[in-house]
Amino acid sequence: MSLDFSQAESLKSTVVRHSRAGDLSLYAEAQERGMTLSELLEELDPTPASREGLPEGPDAFARQMLVLGLAGTGRRAITVEDFYLGGGLILLPEYIQREIERGYRMVQDPTELLAASVPVGGPSVKPIYIKTAGAKESLAQRAEGAAYPGVQLLYREKEAAVVDKGRRFDFSYRVIRGQRLDEFRVFLWWIGAQLAYDEIDEIYGVIVNGDGTSPGATDVFAGTPGTWAYSDMVHLALSFDVPAHMTHIIGTKEDIEKILNLTQYQDPDTWHAAELFARQGRYQGLLPMNAKLVVSPNATATKFAALDKRFAIRESVAQPLMIEAEKVISQKLESAVISKESVYTIMVDDALKVSDY
Repeated sequence: MSLDFSQAESLKSTVVRHSRAGDLSLYAEAQERGMTLSELLEELDPTPASREGLPEGPDAFARQMLVLGLAGTGRRAITVEDFYLGGGLILLPEYIQREIERGYRMVQDPTELLAASVPVGGPSVKPIYIKTAGAKESLAQRAEGAAYPGVQLLYREKEAAVVDKGRRFDFSYRVIRGQRLDEFRVFLWWIGAQLAYDEIDEIYGVIVNGDGTSPGATDVFAGTPGTWAYSDMVHLALSFDVPAHMTHIIGTKEDIEKILNLTQYQDPDTWHAAELFARQGRYQGLLPMNAKLVVSPNATATKFAALDKRFAIRESVAQPLMIEAEKVISQKLESAVISKESVYTIMVDDALKVSDY
């Protein structure tokens, strides 16, 4: 399928005009509408979709890079300075943000630990949660003269404050001006990966300590203090009441290493069983728990946090990850902040456990 760049060529004149004037009104409009520049450009130049509804070809931002001759990789990759010298200057902040977001998901994606991520307004949120005590009554059948077991969706008594968090990067323009984009983006990926681990630390903290409106998860460790054994893994996994089960275990690098060095993880047959479970949902022969291991750099030593990612944590986002576009353009990257305003809260208390050995 040949791509139609006629609309992209038409939009190009707007991008060039704004770039030469240092006009950031497109960013201002996008921010006011709770969008990224990429999403705004997509409205102005929609990407064709296949019969299945999937986008075909590069998105609107990537098409602008193409029609402006701003190659990001390969022999023709431009330098950072080319953004300032050419007609694509206003694309630079969005390019930086897109590559940071790519790095955010590249090593360990925090969104894999979330049941839901929802936009909110205001400096705080009133978290909702599921009260499951009544739902644990057997069979959900109503006996003569009795009520059905109930599942309640309630507000917490307290509100959780939305937190502004991010990282500042200081790049000397003298150093980076000659860097080609396929080299420069590696540093942006690194920043994104750091942001991701910041959020993993935050999720770990919510599981262990609570979210400010509800307490942390119950400590279910029942083994020999100071020792982590396979039986402790089994006990942690089976401490979850159905329908929840353990999908992820979070801990320090050293504690994750202890799990991987357990004898049961050295048997190749167990990996075949895990693969079988992933495909067919069969537990027969499965020794290691079917849970992903996640390193939290600032987790507490000898304290694992476990969760069922389908039910446990909600992210409320007041402002998605956003870069200071004005500083990128006016100060030539000397100092800029990429930040986000959000808060994590607990949705289902029974979908979280701690094992402090």
